[in-house]
Amino acid sequence: MSAILNKFSVWLEKILLPVAEVLGRQRHLSALRDGIIMLMPISMIGAVVVLLKDVILTPGSLIGGKLNEIAFYKWNIQPILDKTLVPVLNQIWWGTLALGIMFTIFTISYSLAVYYKVDGVSAGVISTIAYLILTPQAAEGGQWGTISWTYFNSEAMFTGILVAFLATEIFRWVVQKGWTFKMPEQVPPAVSKAFSAIIPAGIVFLVFGIISTIFLIGIEIPVKDYINHMIQKPLMSLGQSPFTIILLTFISQVLWFFGLHGATIVGPVLDTLYSPALSANAEAILIHNTEPTHAITRSMMDLYAMHGGAGATLGLVIAIIIFSKRQEYKQLSKLALAPSIFQINEPMIYGLPVVLNPILCIPFILAPTISVFIGWFFTAVVPIAGYVYISPPWVTPPIISAFIATGGSIGATAVAAGTFVLSIAMYIPFILLANKELPVKKS
Repeated sequence: MSAILNKFSVWLEKILLPVAEVLGRQRHLSALRDGIIMLMPISMIGAVVVLLKDVILTPGSLIGGKLNEIAFYKWNIQPILDKTLVPVLNQIWWGTLALGIMFTIFTISYSLAVYYKVDGVSAGVISTIAYLILTPQAAEGGQWGTISWTYFNSEAMFTGILVAFLATEIFRWVVQKGWTFKMPEQVPPAVSKAFSAIIPAGIVFLVFGIISTIFLIGIEIPVKDYINHMIQKPLMSLGQSPFTIILLTFISQVLWFFGLHGATIVGPVLDTLYSPALSANAEAILIHNTEPTHAITRSMMDLYAMHGGAGATLGLVIAIIIFSKRQEYKQLSKLALAPSIFQINEPMIYGLPVVLNPILCIPFILAPTISVFIGWFFTAVVPIAGYVYISPPWVTPPIISAFIATGGSIGATAVAAGTFVLSIAMYIPFILLANKELPVKKS
């Protein structure tokens, strides 16, 4: 059995590692990944705000609806919340999640500029303005100077990413050509940087002004709408196929098995395909009060497949504690239990280790892959689970995260619990197999 598993791991290494290395070094994907990570404080706070509103504080929320069945609460407490706390949370949501594309452009551009060793702050500001240059000067049927909401919501995600890339590439090219104002050394650094950015900014703005005019006057369609039609919508349709998320989950797990950070390498693809879907679901529920349409979102893999972190290793921890006869496994698992509950699994990945462990590779790879399919199936085919529209903090414990992400869906919580139990069950046979293997003695 071990020989077969060893041959399987060698085959995977030959096939996937070269591709993973190329993706890991690709500067634009790295900038996309780092830019999204930089937004974590904003997204986490926004998610908590949405959670409070949609689970507790509003009359239509899960707990709030029950509380409003009490007459005293409905007539005395809820009106106070509606006039005080709820408006505050609405404004926080508006400034965090609702306008998130502006921050996304800045952070992606900043990350790419830092890679090129040019001024990241200037690049981020210039890229953000370049995006605004592409927006029409009036919403459809509106007054001059108004901007349509659709330029900041999920529809704008892919356009924003492309703008960040292109504007930063132009900016760094001009800077590296030396086409900047050179200030004397005695000039303060902040002033010198500002003057150095004038010519690159002017060139970037000119390019985007020309692009915007060509589309608005020549093609008679805004750039964002054209990109949505030609690129974003087809990509989102591709992403809603269960085969896509299953393949990406599989690849991520294989990379982890070889010691590579699978979530980091696959993350930019997940962000591109599924962040707009998450935003679209949130917009449908929170703004339009309509049914969401995207069964697969950026958070689905984490909610249903990654209990305790990559590989659903919380299931591994529990399986070891109950069934393992190897004392070194049991001791490490007891220490790793608390971190695993909060999605921190490096002690298991690198301490057990799971990396390059031929016995554990099969459940480590297949448990998340099967679980993400189950999550999709019970969302899209047999609609037991609610649609995901909130991105809970990544340290949220398993099962609870599914409850939060779906605005309190009991069905989603049950599905997450089911995949968690499945992950334990899938690890058990391999833990029993590991019991027959002699522990490696340390020299």
